[in-house]
Amino acid sequence: MQNKLLLLRKLFPWLTSHKSALFFSFLVVAYVTPFVVLRQNAHFTINDNLDWITSWIVLVKSGKVFALTGTINQMLGELPRSCLPSGFNVITWLYLILPPFRAYLINLLLVHLTAFIGMYLLLTHYVLPANHQRWLAWASAASFATLPFYTVYGLSIAGQPLLFYAMLNAYYDRKITVSIFIIVIFALYSSLPLVGVFILVALGLAALYDYWLHRRLRPKFWGAIALLTGSYVITEIWLIYNAFFSSGFLSSREEINRLILGQAQDWSGVQALIVDNLVNGQYHAVSLHKYILGIAVPLALLTGWRHKREYKGILLLLTLALSISIFYGFRYSEFFISAVAGNSFLNSFQIQRFHWLHPLLWYTIFALCLAVIANIRYIGKILAVLLITLQLGFLFGNNIEYDLVLKKQTGISVIENGWLYENISYGEFFADSLFQKIDNYIGRPKEDYRVASIGIYPAITQYHGFYTLDGRLNIYPLAYKHAFRQIMAKELDKNQFWQQYFDYWGITCYLFPAELEYYEVRKSYQLKLNHLELDSQAFKKLGGEYILSAAEITNYQESGLEFLQHFSEGWSVWEIYLYRVR
Repeated sequence: MQNKLLLLRKLFPWLTSHKSALFFSFLVVAYVTPFVVLRQNAHFTINDNLDWITSWIVLVKSGKVFALTGTINQMLGELPRSCLPSGFNVITWLYLILPPFRAYLINLLLVHLTAFIGMYLLLTHYVLPANHQRWLAWASAASFATLPFYTVYGLSIAGQPLLFYAMLNAYYDRKITVSIFIIVIFALYSSLPLVGVFILVALGLAALYDYWLHRRLRPKFWGAIALLTGSYVITEIWLIYNAFFSSGFLSSREEINRLILGQAQDWSGVQALIVDNLVNGQYHAVSLHKYILGIAVPLALLTGWRHKREYKGILLLLTLALSISIFYGFRYSEFFISAVAGNSFLNSFQIQRFHWLHPLLWYTIFALCLAVIANIRYIGKILAVLLITLQLGFLFGNNIEYDLVLKKQTGISVIENGWLYENISYGEFFADSLFQKIDNYIGRPKEDYRVASIGIYPAITQYHGFYTLDGRLNIYPLAYKHAFRQIMAKELDKNQFWQQYFDYWGITCYLFPAELEYYEVRKSYQLKLNHLELDSQAFKKLGGEYILSAAEITNYQESGLEFLQHFSEGWSVWEIYLYRVR
Protein backbone atom coordinates (compact mmCIF):
# COMPACT_ATOMS: atom_id res chain seq x y z
CA MET A 1 0.00 0.00 0.00
CA GLN A 2 2.82 2.40 0.87
CA ASN A 3 4.51 1.63 -2.44
CA LYS A 4 1.32 2.50 -4.31
CA LEU A 5 0.95 5.77 -2.41
CA LEU A 6 4.59 6.60 -3.13
CA LEU A 7 4.06 5.90 -6.82
CA LEU A 8 0.97 8.15 -6.87
CA ARG A 9 2.88 10.96 -5.15
CA LYS A 10 5.56 10.77 -7.83
CA LEU A 11 3.06 10.39 -10.66
CA PHE A 12 0.80 13.30 -9.69
CA PRO A 13 3.46 16.06 -10.07
CA TRP A 14 4.53 14.50 -13.37
CA LEU A 15 0.95 14.49 -14.64
CA THR A 16 0.47 18.07 -13.46
CA SER A 17 3.62 19.30 -15.20
CA HIS A 18 2.77 17.42 -18.39
CA LYS A 19 -0.97 18.04 -18.49
CA SER A 20 -0.78 20.01 -21.74
CA ALA A 21 1.21 17.25 -23.43
CA LEU A 22 -1.25 14.61 -22.23
CA PHE A 23 -4.33 16.60 -23.16
CA PHE A 24 -3.27 17.48 -26.69
CA SER A 25 -1.82 14.02 -27.27
CA PHE A 26 -5.21 12.65 -26.28
CA LEU A 27 -6.87 14.92 -28.87
CA VAL A 28 -4.60 13.64 -31.64
CA VAL A 29 -5.36 10.06 -30.60
CA ALA A 30 -9.08 10.89 -30.59
CA TYR A 31 -8.74 12.30 -34.11
CA VAL A 32 -7.35 9.06 -35.58
CA THR A 33 -9.31 6.64 -33.36
CA PRO A 34 -12.38 6.36 -35.68
CA PHE A 35 -10.16 5.07 -38.48
CA VAL A 36 -8.65 2.45 -36.18
CA VAL A 37 -11.99 1.38 -34.73
CA LEU A 38 -14.00 1.38 -37.96
CA ARG A 39 -11.18 -0.03 -40.07
CA GLN A 40 -12.56 -0.91 -43.51
CA ASN A 41 -15.88 0.71 -42.58
CA ALA A 42 -14.08 4.05 -42.32
CA HIS A 43 -14.38 6.67 -45.06
CA PHE A 44 -11.49 8.14 -47.01
CA THR A 45 -11.05 10.44 -49.98
CA ILE A 46 -11.18 8.49 -53.24
CA ASN A 47 -9.81 10.93 -55.81
CA ASP A 48 -5.99 11.10 -55.69
CA ASN A 49 -6.05 8.82 -52.65
CA LEU A 50 -7.73 5.40 -52.75
CA ASP A 51 -7.46 5.39 -56.53
CA TRP A 52 -3.65 5.81 -56.18
CA ILE A 53 -2.79 3.11 -53.65
CA THR A 54 -2.93 0.28 -56.17
CA SER A 55 0.29 1.54 -57.77
CA TRP A 56 2.06 0.20 -54.66
CA ILE A 57 -0.02 -2.97 -54.61
CA VAL A 58 0.73 -3.68 -58.29
CA LEU A 59 4.42 -2.97 -57.75
CA VAL A 60 4.66 -5.31 -54.77
CA LYS A 61 2.80 -8.12 -56.56
CA SER A 62 5.15 -7.81 -59.53
CA GLY A 63 8.18 -8.83 -57.48
CA LYS A 64 10.14 -5.96 -59.07
CA VAL A 65 10.17 -3.52 -56.18
CA PHE A 66 13.93 -2.95 -56.39
CA ALA A 67 14.40 -3.59 -60.12
CA LEU A 68 15.46 -0.54 -62.12
CA THR A 69 14.42 -1.80 -65.53
CA GLY A 70 11.96 -4.30 -66.94
CA THR A 71 8.19 -4.15 -67.36
CA ILE A 72 5.15 -4.79 -65.19
CA ASN A 73 2.08 -6.05 -67.02
CA GLN A 74 -0.75 -5.82 -64.49
CA MET A 75 -1.79 -2.33 -65.57
CA LEU A 76 -1.57 -0.15 -68.67
CA GLY A 77 -0.15 -2.90 -70.84
CA GLU A 78 3.59 -3.53 -70.59
CA LEU A 79 4.32 -0.69 -68.18
CA PRO A 80 7.98 0.19 -67.58
CA ARG A 81 8.93 -0.53 -63.97
CA SER A 82 10.30 3.00 -63.66
CA CYS A 83 6.79 4.47 -64.00
CA LEU A 84 5.74 2.99 -60.66
CA PRO A 85 6.70 4.24 -57.17
CA SER A 86 10.19 4.13 -55.74
CA GLY A 87 11.38 0.91 -54.17
CA PHE A 88 13.16 3.04 -51.57
CA ASN A 89 10.00 4.60 -50.19
CA VAL A 90 8.60 3.80 -46.75
CA ILE A 91 5.06 3.45 -48.15
CA THR A 92 6.32 0.85 -50.62
CA TRP A 93 7.87 -1.08 -47.73
CA LEU A 94 4.60 -0.99 -45.79
CA TYR A 95 2.74 -2.55 -48.70
CA LEU A 96 5.57 -5.03 -49.10
CA ILE A 97 5.21 -6.40 -45.56
CA LEU A 98 1.54 -5.80 -44.74
CA PRO A 99 -1.87 -6.52 -46.31
CA PRO A 100 -3.21 -3.47 -48.21
CA PHE A 101 -5.58 -2.04 -45.62
CA ARG A 102 -3.15 -2.49 -42.75
CA ALA A 103 -0.47 -0.77 -44.79
CA TYR A 104 -2.86 2.11 -45.52
CA LEU A 105 -3.86 2.45 -41.85
CA ILE A 106 -0.31 2.23 -40.46
CA ASN A 107 0.79 4.85 -42.96
CA LEU A 108 -2.07 7.13 -41.84
CA LEU A 109 -1.10 6.76 -38.18
CA LEU A 110 2.60 7.38 -38.91
CA VAL A 111 1.81 10.51 -40.90
CA HIS A 112 -0.31 12.11 -38.14
CA LEU A 113 2.11 11.06 -35.37
CA THR A 114 5.09 12.52 -37.24
CA ALA A 115 3.18 15.75 -37.86
CA PHE A 116 2.47 16.08 -34.13
CA ILE A 117 5.98 15.31 -32.89
CA GLY A 118 7.71 17.26 -35.66
CA MET A 119 5.71 20.43 -35.17
CA TYR A 120 6.20 20.31 -31.41
CA LEU A 121 9.97 19.93 -31.79
CA LEU A 122 10.17 22.78 -34.31
CA LEU A 123 8.08 25.12 -32.17
CA THR A 124 9.71 24.42 -28.80
CA HIS A 125 13.26 24.67 -30.10
CA TYR A 126 13.00 27.52 -32.61
CA VAL A 127 9.64 29.33 -32.43
CA LEU A 128 8.27 29.21 -28.86
CA PRO A 129 11.31 28.24 -26.76
CA ALA A 130 10.13 29.64 -23.40
CA ASN A 131 8.84 27.14 -20.84
CA HIS A 132 5.64 29.10 -20.26
CA GLN A 133 4.85 28.76 -23.98
CA ARG A 134 4.95 24.95 -24.02
CA TRP A 135 1.19 24.59 -23.83
CA LEU A 136 0.84 26.81 -26.89
CA ALA A 137 3.38 24.67 -28.73
CA TRP A 138 1.42 21.52 -27.86
CA ALA A 139 -1.83 23.16 -28.99
CA SER A 140 -0.35 24.30 -32.30
CA ALA A 141 1.26 20.89 -32.89
CA ALA A 142 -2.08 19.17 -32.24
CA SER A 143 -3.76 21.56 -34.66
CA PHE A 144 -1.25 20.79 -37.40
CA ALA A 145 -1.46 17.03 -36.71
CA THR A 146 -5.24 16.99 -37.08
CA LEU A 147 -5.23 18.29 -40.63
CA PRO A 148 -6.86 15.84 -43.09
CA PHE A 149 -3.60 15.07 -44.88
CA TYR A 150 -3.52 13.13 -48.12
CA THR A 151 -1.60 10.31 -46.48
CA VAL A 152 -0.70 8.70 -49.83
CA TYR A 153 1.90 11.49 -50.05
CA GLY A 154 3.60 10.22 -46.90
CA LEU A 155 5.50 12.92 -45.05
CA SER A 156 5.55 15.32 -48.00
CA ILE A 157 3.52 17.82 -45.95
CA ALA A 158 3.14 16.25 -42.51
CA GLY A 159 6.89 15.75 -42.15
CA GLN A 160 7.95 19.28 -43.07
CA PRO A 161 8.12 20.59 -39.48
CA LEU A 162 10.40 17.69 -38.51
CA LEU A 163 12.60 18.30 -41.56
CA PHE A 164 12.94 22.03 -40.86
CA TYR A 165 13.71 21.23 -37.23
CA ALA A 166 16.61 19.10 -38.49
CA MET A 167 17.72 21.79 -40.94
CA LEU A 168 17.76 24.43 -38.21
CA ASN A 169 19.76 22.04 -36.05
CA ALA A 170 22.32 21.87 -38.85
CA TYR A 171 22.26 25.66 -39.20
CA TYR A 172 23.00 26.13 -35.49
CA ASP A 173 25.29 23.07 -35.29
CA ARG A 174 23.12 21.08 -32.89
CA LYS A 175 22.14 17.40 -32.68
CA ILE A 176 23.77 16.58 -36.00
CA THR A 177 23.44 12.78 -35.77
CA VAL A 178 19.69 12.94 -35.09
CA SER A 179 19.26 15.53 -37.82
CA ILE A 180 21.03 13.35 -40.40
CA PHE A 181 18.64 10.51 -39.56
CA ILE A 182 15.60 12.80 -39.91
CA ILE A 183 16.75 14.17 -43.28
CA VAL A 184 17.30 10.70 -44.74
CA ILE A 185 13.94 9.45 -43.42
CA PHE A 186 12.17 12.45 -44.92
CA ALA A 187 13.64 11.67 -48.35
CA LEU A 188 12.56 8.04 -47.95
CA TYR A 189 9.02 8.99 -46.96
CA SER A 190 8.12 11.91 -49.22
CA SER A 191 8.01 12.81 -52.91
CA LEU A 192 10.66 14.74 -54.83
CA PRO A 193 8.37 16.07 -57.61
CA LEU A 194 5.48 16.86 -55.28
CA VAL A 195 7.37 18.74 -52.61
CA GLY A 196 11.07 17.84 -52.45
CA VAL A 197 12.07 20.11 -55.34
CA PHE A 198 10.36 23.09 -53.74
CA ILE A 199 11.82 22.46 -50.31
CA LEU A 200 15.30 22.24 -51.84
CA VAL A 201 14.74 25.51 -53.71
CA ALA A 202 13.49 27.21 -50.52
CA LEU A 203 16.46 25.89 -48.51
CA GLY A 204 18.90 26.90 -51.24
CA LEU A 205 17.53 30.44 -51.36
CA ALA A 206 17.65 30.65 -47.55
CA ALA A 207 21.29 29.50 -47.56
CA LEU A 208 22.25 32.05 -50.22
CA TYR A 209 20.44 34.86 -48.39
CA ASP A 210 22.15 33.88 -45.15
CA TYR A 211 25.56 34.00 -46.84
CA TRP A 212 24.79 37.38 -48.44
CA LEU A 213 23.62 38.74 -45.09
CA HIS A 214 26.42 37.40 -42.88
CA ARG A 215 29.22 36.64 -45.37
CA ARG A 216 29.74 33.39 -43.51
CA LEU A 217 29.57 29.85 -44.76
CA ARG A 218 27.73 27.35 -42.59
CA PRO A 219 29.16 24.04 -43.82
CA LYS A 220 26.83 21.83 -41.79
CA PHE A 221 23.76 23.64 -43.08
CA TRP A 222 24.98 23.40 -46.67
CA GLY A 223 25.89 19.78 -45.96
CA ALA A 224 22.37 19.09 -44.71
CA ILE A 225 20.93 20.49 -47.96
CA ALA A 226 23.39 18.35 -49.93
CA LEU A 227 22.39 15.29 -47.87
CA LEU A 228 18.72 15.84 -48.64
CA THR A 229 19.53 16.28 -52.33
CA GLY A 230 21.68 13.14 -52.42
CA SER A 231 19.08 11.13 -50.53
CA TYR A 232 16.44 12.15 -53.05
CA VAL A 233 18.72 11.14 -55.93
CA ILE A 234 18.87 7.65 -54.46
CA THR A 235 15.22 7.31 -53.45
CA GLU A 236 13.93 8.73 -56.74
CA ILE A 237 16.37 6.86 -58.98
CA TRP A 238 13.44 5.41 -60.98
CA LEU A 239 12.11 8.88 -61.78
CA ILE A 240 15.58 10.10 -62.71
CA TYR A 241 16.12 7.04 -64.89
CA ASN A 242 12.91 7.79 -66.79
CA ALA A 243 13.87 11.42 -67.28
CA PHE A 244 17.47 10.99 -68.42
CA PHE A 245 18.44 7.39 -69.16
CA SER A 246 15.42 5.45 -70.44
CA SER A 247 15.98 5.32 -74.20
CA GLY A 248 12.91 5.77 -76.36
CA PHE A 249 10.60 6.56 -73.43
CA LEU A 250 8.20 9.38 -74.16
CA SER A 251 5.82 10.25 -71.34
CA SER A 252 2.07 10.78 -71.63
CA ARG A 253 2.71 14.15 -69.99
CA GLU A 254 4.20 15.40 -73.25
CA GLU A 255 0.71 16.17 -74.55
CA ILE A 256 -0.51 18.18 -71.58
CA ASN A 257 -2.01 21.40 -72.94
CA ARG A 258 -3.24 23.80 -70.28
CA LEU A 259 -4.49 26.34 -72.81
CA ILE A 260 -6.93 23.89 -74.39
CA LEU A 261 -7.94 22.61 -70.95
CA GLY A 262 -9.00 26.15 -70.07
CA GLN A 263 -6.59 26.57 -67.17
CA ALA A 264 -5.25 29.93 -68.39
CA GLN A 265 -6.71 32.86 -66.45
CA ASP A 266 -7.05 36.54 -67.30
CA TRP A 267 -6.02 39.15 -64.72
CA SER A 268 -9.29 38.97 -62.79
CA GLY A 269 -9.05 35.18 -62.73
CA VAL A 270 -5.47 35.36 -61.45
CA GLN A 271 -6.53 37.75 -58.69
CA ALA A 272 -9.33 35.39 -57.68
CA LEU A 273 -6.89 32.45 -57.58
CA ILE A 274 -4.46 34.42 -55.40
CA VAL A 275 -7.17 35.37 -52.91
CA ASP A 276 -8.66 31.87 -52.86
CA ASN A 277 -5.28 30.23 -52.34
CA LEU A 278 -4.37 32.69 -49.59
CA VAL A 279 -7.68 32.29 -47.75
CA ASN A 280 -8.61 28.67 -48.42
CA GLY A 281 -5.40 27.01 -49.53
CA GLN A 282 -5.43 24.14 -52.03
CA TYR A 283 -7.08 20.82 -51.29
CA HIS A 284 -4.03 18.63 -51.94
CA ALA A 285 -2.11 20.71 -49.41
CA VAL A 286 -5.08 21.39 -47.15
CA SER A 287 -4.42 23.85 -44.32
CA LEU A 288 -7.91 24.90 -43.12
CA HIS A 289 -6.51 28.16 -41.82
CA LYS A 290 -9.36 30.58 -42.53
CA TYR A 291 -9.99 31.21 -38.81
CA ILE A 292 -6.28 31.66 -38.20
CA LEU A 293 -6.12 34.23 -40.98
CA GLY A 294 -9.44 35.87 -40.14
CA ILE A 295 -9.21 36.11 -36.35
CA ALA A 296 -5.82 35.18 -34.89
CA VAL A 297 -3.64 37.13 -37.31
CA PRO A 298 -5.48 40.50 -37.10
CA LEU A 299 -5.77 40.21 -33.33
CA ALA A 300 -2.06 39.44 -32.97
CA LEU A 301 -1.01 42.25 -35.32
CA LEU A 302 -3.21 44.79 -33.54
CA THR A 303 -2.05 43.92 -30.04
CA GLY A 304 1.42 42.44 -30.43
CA TRP A 305 3.64 45.27 -31.65
CA ARG A 306 5.53 45.23 -28.35
CA HIS A 307 6.51 41.59 -28.83
CA LYS A 308 9.05 42.32 -31.52
CA ARG A 309 10.35 38.75 -32.00
CA GLU A 310 6.92 37.19 -32.50
CA TYR A 311 5.64 40.22 -34.43
CA LYS A 312 8.50 40.08 -36.93
CA GLY A 313 8.03 36.33 -37.26
CA ILE A 314 4.33 36.73 -38.07
CA LEU A 315 5.02 39.44 -40.67
CA LEU A 316 7.81 37.43 -42.29
CA LEU A 317 5.77 34.24 -42.56
CA LEU A 318 2.70 36.13 -43.77
CA THR A 319 4.85 37.68 -46.49
CA LEU A 320 6.06 34.22 -47.52
CA ALA A 321 2.53 32.83 -47.54
CA LEU A 322 1.29 35.75 -49.63
CA SER A 323 4.22 35.44 -52.04
CA ILE A 324 3.48 31.76 -52.55
CA SER A 325 -0.17 32.54 -53.28
CA ILE A 326 0.83 35.25 -55.76
CA PHE A 327 3.14 32.81 -57.54
CA TYR A 328 0.35 30.21 -57.51
CA GLY A 329 -2.00 32.64 -59.26
CA PHE A 330 0.67 33.81 -61.70
CA ARG A 331 1.35 30.18 -62.70
CA TYR A 332 -2.16 30.03 -64.17
CA SER A 333 -2.03 33.39 -65.93
CA GLU A 334 -2.56 33.53 -69.69
CA PHE A 335 0.88 35.12 -70.01
CA PHE A 336 2.73 32.34 -68.19
CA ILE A 337 0.84 29.38 -69.66
CA SER A 338 1.24 30.79 -73.18
CA ALA A 339 4.93 31.49 -72.61
CA VAL A 340 5.74 27.92 -71.52
CA ALA A 341 3.34 26.13 -73.88
CA GLY A 342 6.22 25.10 -76.13
CA ASN A 343 8.42 23.88 -73.28
CA SER A 344 7.58 20.29 -72.39
CA PHE A 345 9.05 20.44 -68.88
CA LEU A 346 7.65 23.80 -67.77
CA ASN A 347 4.28 23.04 -69.35
CA SER A 348 3.77 19.73 -67.58
CA PHE A 349 5.63 20.27 -64.29
CA GLN A 350 3.56 21.76 -61.46
CA ILE A 351 5.99 24.53 -60.57
CA GLN A 352 3.38 26.30 -58.41
CA ARG A 353 3.67 23.62 -55.72
CA PHE A 354 5.47 25.94 -53.34
CA HIS A 355 1.94 26.17 -51.89
CA TRP A 356 2.61 22.74 -50.37
CA LEU A 357 4.61 24.71 -47.79
CA HIS A 358 1.47 26.60 -46.75
CA PRO A 359 0.32 24.23 -43.95
CA LEU A 360 3.70 24.53 -42.22
CA LEU A 361 3.66 28.32 -42.58
CA TRP A 362 0.09 28.77 -41.37
CA TYR A 363 0.46 26.66 -38.23
CA THR A 364 3.75 28.32 -37.36
CA ILE A 365 1.94 31.65 -37.78
CA PHE A 366 -0.82 30.28 -35.55
CA ALA A 367 1.69 29.43 -32.83
CA LEU A 368 3.24 32.91 -32.97
CA CYS A 369 -0.19 34.56 -32.91
CA LEU A 370 -1.18 32.51 -29.86
CA ALA A 371 2.02 33.57 -28.10
CA VAL A 372 1.17 37.23 -28.70
CA ILE A 373 -2.51 36.92 -27.83
CA ALA A 374 -1.82 34.97 -24.63
CA ASN A 375 0.11 38.00 -23.34
CA ILE A 376 -2.82 40.39 -23.65
CA ARG A 377 -3.48 41.68 -20.13
CA TYR A 378 -6.31 40.03 -18.19
CA ILE A 379 -7.97 38.17 -21.07
CA GLY A 380 -5.02 36.92 -23.13
CA LYS A 381 -5.03 33.29 -22.05
CA ILE A 382 -8.80 33.09 -22.32
CA LEU A 383 -8.67 34.40 -25.88
CA ALA A 384 -5.87 31.96 -26.74
CA VAL A 385 -7.89 29.05 -25.36
CA LEU A 386 -10.95 30.17 -27.34
CA LEU A 387 -8.93 30.35 -30.56
CA ILE A 388 -7.39 26.94 -29.94
CA THR A 389 -10.84 25.50 -29.25
CA LEU A 390 -12.28 27.09 -32.38
CA GLN A 391 -9.47 25.86 -34.61
CA LEU A 392 -9.39 22.35 -33.19
CA GLY A 393 -13.18 22.13 -33.37
CA PHE A 394 -13.04 23.17 -37.01
CA LEU A 395 -10.33 20.59 -37.70
CA PHE A 396 -12.24 17.80 -35.97
CA GLY A 397 -15.30 18.82 -37.99
CA ASN A 398 -13.20 18.22 -41.10
CA ASN A 399 -12.53 14.66 -40.04
CA ILE A 400 -15.00 12.81 -42.27
CA GLU A 401 -16.08 10.40 -39.51
CA TYR A 402 -16.85 13.16 -37.00
CA ASP A 403 -18.55 15.20 -39.72
CA LEU A 404 -20.81 12.27 -40.61
CA VAL A 405 -21.85 11.93 -36.95
CA LEU A 406 -22.42 15.69 -36.65
CA LYS A 407 -24.47 15.75 -39.83
CA LYS A 408 -26.55 12.77 -38.71
CA GLN A 409 -27.27 14.26 -35.29
CA THR A 410 -27.78 17.93 -36.19
CA GLY A 411 -28.01 18.19 -39.97
CA ILE A 412 -25.00 20.54 -39.87
CA SER A 413 -21.80 19.92 -41.82
CA VAL A 414 -18.67 22.04 -41.41
CA ILE A 415 -16.40 20.05 -43.69
CA GLU A 416 -14.45 22.00 -46.30
CA ASN A 417 -13.97 20.54 -49.80
CA GLY A 418 -16.95 18.28 -49.19
CA TRP A 419 -16.97 17.28 -52.85
CA LEU A 420 -13.89 15.15 -52.17
CA TYR A 421 -15.79 12.84 -49.82
CA GLU A 422 -18.24 10.50 -51.51
CA ASN A 423 -19.55 8.76 -48.38
CA ILE A 424 -18.21 5.39 -49.52
CA SER A 425 -16.22 3.39 -47.00
CA TYR A 426 -12.96 1.65 -47.82
CA GLY A 427 -14.74 -1.72 -47.79
CA GLU A 428 -17.61 -0.49 -49.96
CA PHE A 429 -15.21 1.05 -52.46
CA PHE A 430 -13.13 -2.09 -53.02
CA ALA A 431 -16.09 -4.49 -52.56
CA ASP A 432 -14.09 -7.66 -51.95
CA SER A 433 -16.89 -10.24 -52.13
CA LEU A 434 -18.46 -8.73 -55.27
CA PHE A 435 -15.23 -8.92 -57.24
CA GLN A 436 -14.47 -12.35 -55.86
CA LYS A 437 -17.73 -13.47 -57.49
CA ILE A 438 -16.57 -12.05 -60.82
CA ASP A 439 -13.22 -13.79 -60.47
CA ASN A 440 -14.93 -17.09 -59.67
CA TYR A 441 -17.27 -16.72 -62.65
CA ILE A 442 -14.45 -16.12 -65.12
CA GLY A 443 -12.59 -19.00 -63.54
CA ARG A 444 -9.22 -18.40 -65.16
CA PRO A 445 -5.83 -17.27 -63.84
CA LYS A 446 -5.96 -13.48 -63.91
CA GLU A 447 -2.63 -13.20 -65.71
CA ASP A 448 -4.14 -15.00 -68.71
CA TYR A 449 -6.49 -12.20 -69.73
CA ARG A 450 -6.92 -8.42 -69.57
CA VAL A 451 -9.91 -6.33 -68.49
CA ALA A 452 -11.02 -2.71 -68.67
CA SER A 453 -13.67 -0.92 -66.65
CA ILE A 454 -16.50 1.48 -67.36
CA GLY A 455 -17.99 3.53 -64.53
CA ILE A 456 -15.72 2.13 -61.81
CA TYR A 457 -12.15 3.01 -60.96
CA PRO A 458 -9.59 0.60 -62.46
CA ALA A 459 -7.93 0.81 -59.05
CA ILE A 460 -10.67 -1.51 -57.78
CA THR A 461 -9.96 -4.26 -60.29
CA GLN A 462 -6.19 -3.83 -59.83
CA TYR A 463 -6.67 -4.10 -56.06
CA HIS A 464 -8.20 -7.53 -56.61
CA GLY A 465 -5.40 -8.70 -58.85
CA PHE A 466 -7.03 -8.29 -62.25
CA TYR A 467 -4.73 -7.33 -65.12
CA THR A 468 -6.07 -4.08 -66.56
CA LEU A 469 -5.62 -2.19 -69.80
CA ASP A 470 -6.72 0.99 -68.01
CA GLY A 471 -5.26 2.80 -65.01
CA ARG A 472 -4.10 6.08 -63.56
CA LEU A 473 -0.48 7.16 -63.23
CA ASN A 474 1.39 10.44 -63.42
CA ILE A 475 3.73 8.93 -65.99
CA TYR A 476 3.21 6.15 -68.52
CA PRO A 477 4.24 5.72 -72.17
CA LEU A 478 2.70 8.12 -74.67
CA ALA A 479 2.55 5.34 -77.28
CA TYR A 480 0.27 3.32 -75.00
CA LYS A 481 -2.02 6.30 -74.49
CA HIS A 482 -2.44 6.60 -78.25
CA ALA A 483 -3.13 2.87 -78.65
CA PHE A 484 -5.68 2.91 -75.81
CA ARG A 485 -7.38 5.95 -77.32
CA GLN A 486 -8.32 3.95 -80.42
CA ILE A 487 -10.69 1.82 -78.33
CA MET A 488 -12.95 4.81 -77.59
CA ALA A 489 -12.07 7.20 -80.43
CA LYS A 490 -15.72 7.45 -81.57
CA GLU A 491 -16.89 8.12 -78.02
CA LEU A 492 -14.37 10.94 -77.59
CA ASP A 493 -15.55 12.47 -80.87
CA LYS A 494 -19.03 12.74 -79.34
CA ASN A 495 -18.01 14.40 -76.05
CA GLN A 496 -15.66 17.39 -76.13
CA PHE A 497 -15.09 17.37 -72.37
CA TRP A 498 -13.82 13.79 -72.26
CA GLN A 499 -11.88 14.29 -75.50
CA GLN A 500 -9.97 17.27 -74.13
CA TYR A 501 -9.53 15.65 -70.73
CA PHE A 502 -8.04 12.48 -72.19
CA ASP A 503 -6.02 14.05 -75.00
CA TYR A 504 -4.59 17.04 -73.15
CA TRP A 505 -4.30 15.81 -69.57
CA GLY A 506 -4.03 12.07 -70.05
CA ILE A 507 -3.02 10.99 -66.55
CA THR A 508 -6.38 9.22 -66.30
CA CYS A 509 -6.28 6.41 -68.87
CA TYR A 510 -9.89 5.26 -68.52
CA LEU A 511 -12.65 4.34 -70.95
CA PHE A 512 -14.87 7.44 -71.23
CA PRO A 513 -18.26 6.75 -72.87
CA ALA A 514 -19.79 9.95 -74.19
CA GLU A 515 -22.97 9.31 -72.19
CA LEU A 516 -21.12 9.43 -68.84
CA GLU A 517 -20.73 12.66 -66.90
CA TYR A 518 -18.44 11.31 -64.17
CA TYR A 519 -15.89 8.60 -63.40
CA GLU A 520 -18.13 6.37 -61.35
CA VAL A 521 -21.61 4.91 -61.78
CA ARG A 522 -23.21 3.71 -58.57
CA LYS A 523 -25.96 1.10 -58.54
CA SER A 524 -28.44 3.70 -57.33
CA TYR A 525 -27.95 5.76 -60.51
CA GLN A 526 -29.67 3.09 -62.64
CA LEU A 527 -27.72 4.40 -65.63
CA LYS A 528 -27.73 2.65 -69.01
CA LEU A 529 -25.45 3.17 -72.00
CA ASN A 530 -27.57 3.10 -75.12
CA HIS A 531 -25.22 4.40 -77.81
CA LEU A 532 -21.80 3.03 -76.90
CA GLU A 533 -19.34 2.68 -79.79
CA LEU A 534 -16.12 0.89 -78.91
CA ASP A 535 -13.51 -0.50 -81.27
CA SER A 536 -13.38 -4.14 -80.21
CA GLN A 537 -10.46 -4.88 -82.52
CA ALA A 538 -8.33 -2.14 -80.91
CA PHE A 539 -9.35 -3.58 -77.54
CA LYS A 540 -8.28 -7.09 -78.56
CA LYS A 541 -5.05 -5.79 -80.09
CA LEU A 542 -4.00 -4.60 -76.61
CA GLY A 543 -4.89 -8.03 -75.21
CA GLY A 544 -8.28 -7.11 -73.77
CA GLU A 545 -10.98 -9.78 -73.32
CA TYR A 546 -13.46 -8.54 -70.70
CA ILE A 547 -15.19 -5.27 -69.88
CA LEU A 548 -16.56 -4.70 -66.38
CA SER A 549 -19.21 -2.01 -66.65
CA ALA A 550 -21.06 -0.40 -63.76
CA ALA A 551 -23.74 0.68 -66.25
CA GLU A 552 -25.73 -1.71 -68.40
CA ILE A 553 -24.74 -1.49 -72.07
CA THR A 554 -27.99 -1.97 -73.98
CA ASN A 555 -26.38 -1.96 -77.46
CA TYR A 556 -23.41 -4.13 -76.51
CA GLN A 557 -23.63 -6.20 -79.72
CA GLU A 558 -22.90 -3.13 -81.87
CA SER A 559 -19.49 -2.84 -80.16
CA GLY A 560 -18.69 -6.48 -80.72
CA LEU A 561 -19.40 -7.49 -77.14
CA GLU A 562 -21.08 -10.52 -75.61
CA PHE A 563 -23.03 -10.14 -72.36
CA LEU A 564 -22.01 -12.76 -69.79
CA GLN A 565 -23.42 -12.00 -66.35
CA HIS A 566 -24.79 -9.36 -63.99
CA PHE A 567 -23.26 -9.16 -60.49
CA SER A 568 -24.78 -7.35 -57.53
CA GLU A 569 -24.98 -7.55 -53.75
CA GLY A 570 -27.49 -5.80 -51.54
CA TRP A 571 -24.90 -3.90 -49.51
CA SER A 572 -22.68 -2.88 -52.43
CA VAL A 573 -22.73 0.55 -54.05
CA TRP A 574 -21.69 -1.12 -57.31
CA GLU A 575 -23.32 -3.51 -59.70
CA ILE A 576 -21.22 -4.97 -62.48
CA TYR A 577 -22.23 -6.08 -65.96
CA LEU A 578 -19.61 -8.42 -67.39
CA TYR A 579 -19.00 -8.44 -71.15
CA ARG A 580 -16.55 -10.34 -73.32
CA VAL A 581 -15.17 -9.14 -76.63
CA ARG A 582 -16.23 -11.45 -79.44
